[in-house]
Amino acid sequence: MHALSVGEAFLDTLVEQKHGSHAECVLTYIVAGEMTVAHRVPFQVLPGMFNIVPPGVPHSLLEGSGLQVLWLSFCPDCLNLTSSDLMMPFESVKRGELPARKTQQNRRDFIVTLFHELMVAQQRKLTLEVQRSFVILLLNELNQAGALAPNQTQYNAKVESALVYIQANFLQPIGLNEVSTAVHVSPPYLATLFKRETGYTVGQWITEKRLAQACTQLLHTALPVSQLAETLGWSDTTHFIRQFKKHLGQTPAAWRKENKK
Repeated sequence: MHALSVGEAFLDTLVEQKHGSHAECVLTYIVAGEMTVAHRVPFQVLPGMFNIVPPGVPHSLLEGSGLQVLWLSFCPDCLNLTSSDLMMPFESVKRGELPARKTQQNRRDFIVTLFHELMVAQQRKLTLEVQRSFVILLLNELNQAGALAPNQTQYNAKVESALVYIQANFLQPIGLNEVSTAVHVSPPYLATLFKRETGYTVGQWITEKRLAQACTQLLHTALPVSQLAETLGWSDTTHFIRQFKKHLGQTPAAWRKENKK
């Protein structure tokens, strides 16, 4: 998880990838080809569309072909964008909006140019402030793009309440029982409804949120791993390390050493 990374990929075939979640904001732009993304229901992301992945939100890619994809991942805290109105599309996806927006035909060449100029800025090692300016311009284009059928993807009211509660309390030692009590339904009912609506269990969603926050804390603080585990709601440091390695392929200490540069 660096302050920002940007690139371009060409893929003849994209096979199913269950990514879990990212610690950073991820924004991709489809120049050519198509891919199918799972967000409650499968849907296609076509040329001229942005695909939005907020930090801590589980997601998966189902398939794709003939893809030319421009991508950007960035840490909102690092770029001082966390409270910016430009981040609203990421917040809308958290509330159930489809994570894709369609751009106008007359904006598409400019969007591609912005990605390429940002890549040049990184290659030339221009200042983070200069690179941030390109991110702001891309976020502005994202905000101008049209949302895809937002009313068709709203969560059930109880699930949305559960997501709001988890967002506010995931650093506390909570689980299915606490969440179901907060939204006034039985644990079995919420477990079934939450899984059906999101594709994840309550416990999996909480874990993904905590791991995303763990990456942010590893990057921005010098807290020992044992203390970090406690602040993130894990009572057992060993369990935290195992969960982190399972999802990110490295121990927290190794991940911090590789990414905190």
